[in-house]
Amino acid sequence: MDRRTMLKGTGLAVAGGFLLPKSANVRADAATGEPLRDLPEVRSSGGVLDEQLDMVARSMRVGDRPVTLDTYSGEFPGPIFRFRPGDQVRLLLRNRMRPMGIPANKLPPMCASHPGEDGSTGPPHGPVECAPHVAGQVAAAGETLPQTMLATNIHTHGLQVSPEGNADNVFVRIDPLGQHQYVYDIPDDQPAGLHWYHPHFHGSTSHQGWAGLSGPLIVEGDIDEVPELAEMRERTIVINELWLDENGEVPTALVVPTGGPVPFSSIPAVPTTTTFTLNGQLLPEVRMRPGETQRWRMLNASPHRAIWLHVDGHPLHQVGVDGVPLARTRRVPATMLSAGNRVEFVVRAGQRPGRYPIFAREYDQGHPGGARPTVQLGTLVVTGPPAPGQIPTTLVTPPRMPDRPVARRRTLVFSGDITGSDGIGVRFFIDGKLYDHHRIDQTVEAGTVEEWRLVNDDVFQHPFHIHVNPFQVTDVKGIPPGDTSWDTDPSIWWDVFRLPPKGEVTIRTYFRPDITGKTVYHCHILPHEDNGMMGNVLISPPGEVS
Repeated sequence: MDRRTMLKGTGLAVAGGFLLPKSANVRADAATGEPLRDLPEVRSSGGVLDEQLDMVARSMRVGDRPVTLDTYSGEFPGPIFRFRPGDQVRLLLRNRMRPMGIPANKLPPMCASHPGEDGSTGPPHGPVECAPHVAGQVAAAGETLPQTMLATNIHTHGLQVSPEGNADNVFVRIDPLGQHQYVYDIPDDQPAGLHWYHPHFHGSTSHQGWAGLSGPLIVEGDIDEVPELAEMRERTIVINELWLDENGEVPTALVVPTGGPVPFSSIPAVPTTTTFTLNGQLLPEVRMRPGETQRWRMLNASPHRAIWLHVDGHPLHQVGVDGVPLARTRRVPATMLSAGNRVEFVVRAGQRPGRYPIFAREYDQGHPGGARPTVQLGTLVVTGPPAPGQIPTTLVTPPRMPDRPVARRRTLVFSGDITGSDGIGVRFFIDGKLYDHHRIDQTVEAGTVEEWRLVNDDVFQHPFHIHVNPFQVTDVKGIPPGDTSWDTDPSIWWDVFRLPPKGEVTIRTYFRPDITGKTVYHCHILPHEDNGMMGNVLISPPGEVS
C-alpha cells in the first residue's frame, strides 16, 4: 500500500479514556466500543523504506468532546513502518506544529528553561516571570517555554543504529517550518521485533508524548517464520496517555506532580484530565473466536503511566520483550510495561463466549499521589464458532551476551527534588547533576562489555533507558514486598527497566563494535527526563579509551 492510499483509506477513530474508581472492580460490561482498528502500514520495498512524516495538528473527537492533537501526517498514533535487517530506512520529518494549550488565565513562565537547553540549569531561584530584556534574550535563543514545546526531532527507540549525523541523533533540533532528512542503516543482526519512534528534543518530550506523537517500528525476521506465529492473526496495539486541558489540548506549561486522579498539575494551574486509548480508540473491542490464538504486539507510549497489563481470564504467552525475541514461550498471568516498554505475546481465547476486560491494574509507581488507579483499556470479546489455535513452545535463538570479561563497572545514582529549591518546578538528577547536553557523563569503548549499578535514591520508580544498546539485568534489590509485577529473568534483553524505589538494579551491556558516537541514557518517565534525569554517553571506537 502506498502512502496516499494509506492515509486516504484510514479514518481517525480517536476516543477518550475511562478511569475507574480506585477501589472498583473492572466490569466486562463497562462499555461497548468499536472494533480495534489496524494502524496503517508502510513496508520497505527493495531494501528501502522512504517516507515523509509531517507533524501537524489535527482536530478530532475524544468521546463527547473535541480535542486537537499533534500527529504524524494526521494519524494518531502514527503509521507502522515495517522493514527487515539490512534495509535502509529514510524518514523526512517536517515540523508543521503550531502553539496550542496556552493558558488563558496567565502566560506560561517565559524564562523557565529545562536543564541542559543552554548548558545551564535555568534560573535557580528567580521569579516565575523574568525581566523584559532577559525575556528577549531567551526568546532570541529559542529557549522560552513555548518555543521549546514546538522544537522536535525523532528517536527510533530500540533500533541499533548510529546515534550521529542523520541517523538516531537526538541532538538535532527542528523548529516550526523546519525539516530534517533521517537515514538509518539497519544492521544485518538487528533482532526482529517491535520498536517505536517518538520525539526526543530535550524539554518537549513529555509535552509531545502527551499529544500522542508515537508510532510503531516492526523489524521482521526469524521469529515471524515460526509456523504457529506465522499462521495466526497479528495485532499491533499502541497505548497512549493523553493529558489535556479544558479545550482538549496539551497545556503549554511547566508540569509538577500532584495527588488525585490526574497525577500532574500545570504552572499556571488549569483543569486537566488524563485519557488512555488503544490505537487512538476508547475501550475498543478485540474480537476472537473460542480457542483462537492471536499475536499481540503491545507498546506503552505513555509518557508517565506504568501499565500492569491484564486480560481478564486469559494468561499471556510471551514471545518477545523490548523488540528482542525469546528462546521459548513464557506463560505469565499479566505483564508490566513501564513507559517505553514493548511486550509481544500470544493470547488464546477461552472456550466460553463472553466479554473480558483488558485493563491496567492499580499500581503504585512511587508517585506522591499514591497508586495509579485501575484503568480499563479495552475488551476482549469471545464470540462465534470455535477455531483452532496453537501456541508455540520453542521460538528462535536470541542474541547472546559475548563471553568477555567486564571491561568496566560503574555506579550511577538517581535522585529527585520536588521542593523547587533547584529551579522552577521539579528537578531530577543522575549523580547529583542535572542534564547538560554539552557535558560527556560517561565514555565507553565500542566492542566491550560493561556492568552498570543503577542506584535509586528516590521514591519514584525510574525506568532506565539507554539508546542503541540493549542490556540484560543481572541483579535487582529493593522490590517492594508483595509486588508481583517484576520480571527479573537474566536471559531477557531490555532497553527499559525500572529501578525500585530506594533500591538498585545491575545491568550488563555489550556496546556494539560497529556503532560509535554520542547518545543518551535517561529515565523514561518523560517529565523526569525533561527536568534533568538524563546523561550523555560517548561510545568511542575500539582501542581509543585508555
